[in-house]
Amino acid sequence: MNLKNYIHTVILAAILICMSWNIVLAKPESAMGMSPTLFFALVFIACVAIGIVTQIAGTGGGVIFTTLTLGFTNIHPDIVRATGLLAAMSGTKMSARRFLMRGLANIRIVLLVGVTYTIFAIIGAMIGLYITRTLGDYGIALIKLLLGLIVLFVGIIYLTMKRVEYPEVDKVDKFSERLGLEFPYWEESLQDVVYYRVRRAWLGIILFSGVGLVSGMFGLGAGWAVTPVLNLVMSTPLKVATATSVTMISLGDTAAIFPYLMSNSIIPIFAVPAVSGLMVGAEIGSRIAVRVRPRIVRYILIGILFFAGIRLIITGLSLMGVI
Repeated sequence: MNLKNYIHTVILAAILICMSWNIVLAKPESAMGMSPTLFFALVFIACVAIGIVTQIAGTGGGVIFTTLTLGFTNIHPDIVRATGLLAAMSGTKMSARRFLMRGLANIRIVLLVGVTYTIFAIIGAMIGLYITRTLGDYGIALIKLLLGLIVLFVGIIYLTMKRVEYPEVDKVDKFSERLGLEFPYWEESLQDVVYYRVRRAWLGIILFSGVGLVSGMFGLGAGWAVTPVLNLVMSTPLKVATATSVTMISLGDTAAIFPYLMSNSIIPIFAVPAVSGLMVGAEIGSRIAVRVRPRIVRYILIGILFFAGIRLIITGLSLMGVI
């Protein structure tokens, strides 16, 4: 990550904080039992730490942010999920343009499966809002229970997933072949153009529908699922899968956030320090990542996901009166 991009991100975060500071000063009431100023500062510091850890571990900030916030605070799930999507969107927007300009992101795949991902992300957001707004406390408990189960599943994916840098494709199905999804790119490390073949596009469409639904409903972002589907199911090279994933999330989560925006679920005093902190933390983490062992941080992150997931399940069952 070059110094120019780092400085730009810090400046953007500083502008966001300064613009929102009048909101903090204008709200004398407390937030979670503390002054708004202290709440603002603590959220920012916590999200910087989350951004650093998740960047080193190679995952998106939305997963860990939403999980920890819902598991260990009493902030309303709608606010947390809206902020999680906003954070995922903000982080990917900066990278998507660069990946598209360099030809790493496969725009043909984005146009194919990105449409279904976006549509179902919006549907997921609307379902999530319906559950909490209609079912009340039971809906909040249900959201936490389901999120806990999903987070445990995500932890298992991180623990067992093996990525393939250049998947070997022996045969392409007729549906994928007719779509012509191949999009060669220049590989700097090889100093050559990499040609690859895409298969099982029909399965990708189905899987991305489910991923979009989960992303919109729980505000997790979807990097944890999009990259494995592109790489292991559709057999795109790992670098292409990562770049295409970023581009898809930047589009899909932008659309999914609108139902939350229209329901007044985005609260500046919480969203601004959270998003700014995650952006600054991601930039710092990308610099630290070259000096530490990502595997160690990755296992720590997996442990956090399992711990938070179990807590969410217990909390959800307790609120339902099951335990």
